[in-house]
Amino acid sequence: MVKIKILILSIILLVVLSFYVNAFGVSSPYWDENPLYMYPGESKEITMVLQNMVGDEDLNVDAELKSGGEVVTLLDKVTLLDKVTTYVVPLGSSNVPVKLKITVPQNAKPRQEWQVGLSFKTVAPNRGGVSIGSAVSKGFKIIVAEKPSVSGKVTKPVVSNQFLGFL
Repeated sequence: MVKIKILILSIILLVVLSFYVNAFGVSSPYWDENPLYMYPGESKEITMVLQNMVGDEDLNVDAELKSGGEVVTLLDKVTLLDKVTTYVVPLGSSNVPVKLKITVPQNAKPRQEWQVGLSFKTVAPNRGGVSIGSAVSKGFKIIVAEKPSVSGKVTKPVVSNQFLGFL
């Protein structure tokens, strides 16, 4: 008898939840297997992209930096004290930018790494009752590259002067 009640409750729950379709995505130019290489003292802005291709309404998505705050900042924050930045992602859009500024300290050592982690969560409008949201986490590594040494040596040109004279 208990198993039948659980089965019936599960079916009802499945039917109720199937009416709620909400899917968003986050794309990033970097991930753990494709890290960002930077030199000591270098600053760079990168853009992640929020997408809302499925569903029936616009989404509010909260972005929060979970790790890597010593080298990364969310550029869209209202104030420096804000931990969470909210983005409106219109239905059918695939190009809502999330801008990050990355600054590697001048005293960083070659091969030093930082793990960057961001959390993106949908914020349900206040409609009362039970609300269900979704969340996506994205992360990537920042690795300090060794600056190439520049020698003052002049090398032989690749194209000879005789060839240039012919042109």
